[in-house]
Amino acid sequence: MASNLEQASEVQRRQEKSEQARQRFLDSIARSTDYDWIMQNIRFGIEYPQQVYLQHGMKRTDEQLESQLKQTWWKTVEAAKLYPADDDGRQYKLIAWVAGARARGTVPSTTQDAYVADGGKVLWKDLPFFEGALENAWADEANLSKEKWTNLNAFASGLAQVTGMDLMQFGLQTIKATLEEPRLVSSGNVKSQAGHKSVADLLPAAIFWLGRSYSFFKVMLPIIERAVNEGKHPPTGCGSGIVPGELALAGGVTRDGLSLARQRFWRHRLIEIGQQPTQASGGNEGERDTTAETALEWSRRMATWTLNWPIDMKDVPGYEEPIEYKKDGI
Repeated sequence: MASNLEQASEVQRRQEKSEQARQRFLDSIARSTDYDWIMQNIRFGIEYPQQVYLQHGMKRTDEQLESQLKQTWWKTVEAAKLYPADDDGRQYKLIAWVAGARARGTVPSTTQDAYVADGGKVLWKDLPFFEGALENAWADEANLSKEKWTNLNAFASGLAQVTGMDLMQFGLQTIKATLEEPRLVSSGNVKSQAGHKSVADLLPAAIFWLGRSYSFFKVMLPIIERAVNEGKHPPTGCGSGIVPGELALAGGVTRDGLSLARQRFWRHRLIEIGQQPTQASGGNEGERDTTAETALEWSRRMATWTLNWPIDMKDVPGYEEPIEYKKDGI
């Protein structure tokens, strides 16, 4: 019995120590201007498992590697939340570390097999536990400020754009929350509460995905729609598990995941938002809410997307002929 109590106490001690370390890292990001130190901290988390793995004659401990990887990705995501979305230097340095780790492929070793975990994912090419860190962050969306949510989505959409990774499950969740669910367009002078955010709170994050996923849409949408049109299963991924939101269902979107009809709904929803009267900003006094203008501008941009659409598939639900881009009108 004493032995069991000692073991339980040791587990609790380790958990408390881990939580203290996590909090120290958060505090350091929040107050530090020494961003090189923060980047080096994350870099060490990426390099350390590699060193343990390759060290000749050293027996790898899978539990240690798993713990180190989870902590590293958690640090990366937390840093991404706090680095401003328009700070390309810091954002893309984070993206470069993750992309660089992924580019290593399968780590060679003369003494051990490749490290496989997280549902069969291989270190490094599959980035074990990275998507889990993103899933945890997305699950906490209601508790994140507008700025942190925008920063996080800038990081994830940038990573997808640079590496070609299919992170569309996260992009669709962000766009769905913004455009497919009933919510106020703007909270006006009333600060939005957690879980009751307005379109204005969420739109900047969604815009990053719309702007950076055009190439992905251009490649995948014709493939998806042709498969469906021929009675085949569309490719896996592409946010295939993300069901349409309430407004999207009412607007005729019937399939889960990415679809042409869903993209068409987004454009028309942006037009609808763009027609709302401009309201005072809920931020600093004198600021003007530009949500309607931004929505209308992006509806115009989306209307010009050609997507290299096949001639024989123009009868697919949701297809619209692209139009010439006009700054001052649809």
